[in-house]
Amino acid sequence: MQGRPNILQQTIETALTFLYPAQCRVCKEALGLESVPYMCDRCWQNIHFIQPPWCEMCGIPNIIGKCDACAVNDPRYGKLRTIAYYETALQQAIHLFKFEKRISLAKPLTQLTIKHFPNDCDIDEYDFILPIPIHKKRLRERGFNQATLLAKGIAKTTGVQVVTDALVRYRNTSPQSSLDREARQTNIIGAFELQKKEVVQNKRILVLDDVYTTGATVREAVKVLWNADPVEIDVLTLARALDPE
Repeated sequence: MQGRPNILQQTIETALTFLYPAQCRVCKEALGLESVPYMCDRCWQNIHFIQPPWCEMCGIPNIIGKCDACAVNDPRYGKLRTIAYYETALQQAIHLFKFEKRISLAKPLTQLTIKHFPNDCDIDEYDFILPIPIHKKRLRERGFNQATLLAKGIAKTTGVQVVTDALVRYRNTSPQSSLDREARQTNIIGAFELQKKEVVQNKRILVLDDVYTTGATVREAVKVLWNADPVEIDVLTLARALDPE
């Protein structure tokens, strides 16, 4: 479903590079032969990666053991890890990739994820990666699911399987990015539906999403997945908001 729109988007993207002067989307400096589209190498190399110590469950930085929130409320996943903070070059890259359909950024974002894969997660231990699904209406509008493209990029390098049809976005919710913290919690309730229980049952699953803000989306997805009795569910996100509203 995502192949044909991607070809068109790549053609449009290539044409735009000839129509407009190339400059870094972060510092606005002119671009030369950079390693990452739309970003100068200096800004890309300044991405702030998340390092331990972190909460052993939700991965919030600068915590040893469990954070207060996880000690009180079990988030249901085994652990959640994030590659880097959602700021500067990474924030711009995800925005371009996701909202401006610059899919040439899928490759460097995938490479970034693989290179900085958390040291307490072993990709070979999972039966498959499950990208957070988007609603079919949004998929038609955007032409791709950004989490699925990232998952398939990881799979191409590591050999891990990707499953995209076990969990579906049943309800077309308002975009989480447009809502405040409280609204995000209620907006996502009932959004997911388990479609293939037998695929999930007795499996070790790595759920993948692009940005972690309040965690409402992944918690709701994980809650639904547990109805199929998997062995383990961990979560990996590419970026984490510094100060979720």
